[in-house]
Amino acid sequence: MSSIPLPKPVELQQMLAMMYGSDLKAAPGDPVPATPGNQSLVAVYVDDEDAPVATCAMDYAFTAYAGASLTRIPLGTARECAQNGDFSEIMIGNVHEIMNICSRLLMNSDSPHLRLLTLYQSPDELPENVQELIQTPPATADFSISFADYGDGGLSFHALVA
Repeated sequence: MSSIPLPKPVELQQMLAMMYGSDLKAAPGDPVPATPGNQSLVAVYVDDEDAPVATCAMDYAFTAYAGASLTRIPLGTARECAQNGDFSEIMIGNVHEIMNICSRLLMNSDSPHLRLLTLYQSPDELPENVQELIQTPPATADFSISFADYGDGGLSFHALVA
């Protein structure tokens, strides 16, 4: 199987700026753990045979600010959600769509076709086969995303096949 390309900061920034405007900034960041017991959400991408090939873990701050700023949910609400992880249905729906769009960043002419399978609201919900793959992914790309007027959050893409 071909490898999964991981996005570079400029590619991620360009993709997200189409939704959030030019004030959004993407830069290399710290890893966001996608393992059980951590406070993160995890998008799982699968190939045409429904085998997991990539994930994207996002911390509570990314989830809150990405989900809130897209539909102008007040900053106070977003900050509260970033702290406690109690996200509204609208925020989760927005982040799901963002992760769906970001699937394009994980494909090129040499990679397999993939699609977003689902967005898990906790790494504890991940199927066992995905948890095993995430333990030592062949490649990762970690980012800090700055949402104008909201705040900064982190996300980490993991290629599960080399």
